[in-house]
Amino acid sequence: MTTLLSLSPSRGRLFKIFTDLGPYFRKLESTENNFFFDCLEVCIDAEKEPEQREFFGWWLIVTRSEDGFVYERFNGRYNLEGKWVACKIKKKDQLVLDASFELFFDRLKSLIDTEAGFCLTSAEAVLAEV
Repeated sequence: MTTLLSLSPSRGRLFKIFTDLGPYFRKLESTENNFFFDCLEVCIDAEKEPEQREFFGWWLIVTRSEDGFVYERFNGRYNLEGKWVACKIKKKDQLVLDASFELFFDRLKSLIDTEAGFCLTSAEAVLAEV
């Protein structure tokens, strides 16, 4: 039986450093080896009352693996029920999402490298190597 990243920081330490990144980390959506991040970037209906607004944004799942950390990124709509739904996004809004994701991702990648001593790799890249 293989232990996952036995040299990496504990779950509690990872929760702390991910929380320090800012409002992106969702502790209640995360588990021992899966960490959930999201960003509500583009308000779809700004003229509505705040509690009636929906957003376009991105969400990210980072999974601890034997060799490091693997991530999957998704884009979509954050609906009134508080759920992410994958959907097609207009090009101008997608550019905004990509820019905010890149800013966040650079910080996350650097933090995982510095704090855990491991790389953060795209799940697509891992699948391509198999």
